[in-house]
Amino acid sequence: MIPNTMMAWVLNSPGVLQLKEVEVPRIREDQVLIEIDRACICNGSDPGIFHGHEAYQTPLIFGHEASGRIVKKGKRVGGFELGQRVCWWFEAGAFAQYQAVTPGNTAMFQVPVNLTLDEAPVMELVLAACRALMEVRPEKGRRTLSICGLGPSGLVLVQYARALGYEHIIGWDLYETRRNLALLLGADEVYDPARMADGQLQDIPESDVGVLMMGDDCLPGEPTVTAFMRTIRTGGLVVSYGHPEGGCRFSPYVFQARNLWMKGPVNDMDVIRRRGEEVIGMVTDGRIKIEPLITHRVDFENFLPAFENVLEHPEEQIKVILKWRDQQ
Repeated sequence: MIPNTMMAWVLNSPGVLQLKEVEVPRIREDQVLIEIDRACICNGSDPGIFHGHEAYQTPLIFGHEASGRIVKKGKRVGGFELGQRVCWWFEAGAFAQYQAVTPGNTAMFQVPVNLTLDEAPVMELVLAACRALMEVRPEKGRRTLSICGLGPSGLVLVQYARALGYEHIIGWDLYETRRNLALLLGADEVYDPARMADGQLQDIPESDVGVLMMGDDCLPGEPTVTAFMRTIRTGGLVVSYGHPEGGCRFSPYVFQARNLWMKGPVNDMDVIRRRGEEVIGMVTDGRIKIEPLITHRVDFENFLPAFENVLEHPEEQIKVILKWRDQQ
């Protein structure tokens, strides 16, 4: 039986999160009501939304990475049934016991049967990250790839790129634990941008494609993105995926002199649904692994200190899984 109220983490205003009792969402005819099994902190977007973002008006129920079971559906919803475990990209409001989701506005999939409850919410991140390369497939003149930023999204992209057939994959990240994990998940080489001496860039093989997945640039000297662009071949492609709170600085001269071009990730929902089926298959057969990304498991009731730790010590965790205390 669906209750009238539920517990949820509400962002009352920028920087102010509160666990409170709210009404269970009333779904429209084109929506489903999902009982949330698990959720997880988004290392990339959640900090920016927490501090205040133009795309989000407060108050709002925080969080967007989750999975769960359909317990109610509207008359106009097709393709999904009561009781199905589903994951989706993208709709906010996940850090609650129930969430209303609109399948027509999202890319919703049945959770692969081999995934555990803890792994399932990370599928939102997997689908999001893979958008960077969904329409950038390996082909003649596009065989090698560099990824700047080996957080959760970058580590997923290493695996997706390998599964797509990229022949050489290079990763950049400040943190040794992430660099080492990238090597285990399929990267060929990894570099620490903070330790690159003058001239060392010349020793890094040029890539056909570079993907920007980093957060705020905290290093002195030449912007990290400019240095990264120096390692993309002349005429190569740069995919801008991440959206750091402080924006992204790079040299227009280097970008222009190397005749680079830039594009964003796929946002066309039809493409995401179509390519997403392929991604689901890669997760199902093990080419994209989720369990190695999970570093912490926390009760929803203890979310706030866990989130504060993500903000203050991003090097200490990759994916933080959340569940309500009375759940299995």
